[in-house]
Amino acid sequence: MPHKVNKDQVDSDDGLVFFHSHSLWETLQAVEKFYECTIYGVLELQEVEQYLSEYCELDTSKWSKKTILNAIDYAYNKVDSAGEYEIYMDRVIDYLAGCKDER
Repeated sequence: MPHKVNKDQVDSDDGLVFFHSHSLWETLQAVEKFYECTIYGVLELQEVEQYLSEYCELDTSKWSKKTILNAIDYAYNKVDSAGEYEIYMDRVIDYLAGCKDER
């Protein structure tokens, strides 16, 4: 069912949808409010790279953006249930371990 969008739900700067000028997290909060839902999992490139660098001490600069996005997709499709964030990160690491250094 399509929702009607009112003036408060668009970005007042340029009239474009909210996500054009707001962070991912601000956009997701607006989506949750608008659709009256809870989004309980996000695998976002920059955050995944930061996690791998800080907690796993991996040098993410040796993989391309595309490879890391493929690893995120692999993890998403490999984990059967919502699980914990660390389970997804384990699958990302599994995928990257099988990739040659690209850079």
